[in-house]
Amino acid sequence: MTKEAIQTYSLRVAQANQSELTVITFEIFIDYVNDAIDNINEGNTDEYVFCLGKARAFLSEIMAALNYENEVSFRLIRIYEYVYRTLVALKTEPDIELLKRIKGIMKTLLAGYREVAAKDNSKGISEKSQQVYAGLTYGRGYLNETCQGEGESWKA
Repeated sequence: MTKEAIQTYSLRVAQANQSELTVITFEIFIDYVNDAIDNINEGNTDEYVFCLGKARAFLSEIMAALNYENEVSFRLIRIYEYVYRTLVALKTEPDIELLKRIKGIMKTLLAGYREVAAKDNSKGISEKSQQVYAGLTYGRGYLNETCQGEGESWKA
């Protein structure tokens, strides 16, 4: 994942509510699966294993966020466990088609979570965090960030 993608996700996380966080976590998972596929094609075994590990870590976060007061969570955990076991097996035996199948499963679930997030009007989890504004200055390669919120503001 590129530094720019990480920065974009970081800003989205800072302003997201719980439903949007789930969507972001799914998107990051899918990005790491895509990176794993790219690394298989390029023959980068170490990077491939790294991307699979990151995908498993984000899948673990998705699994931990399930609310077992909902009956659907018991069905979802079975799907997530299948995906997790498959990712573990793929560490030693890369298979692009199986990775694509897993990605398809997670993209299907992501579509459902996006629908839920679109209807969720709850406030962001970091409601009291400061707003971040960033722009390039005239300095060579410098980034000027200003944060404003309750209380004081600052520049970096």
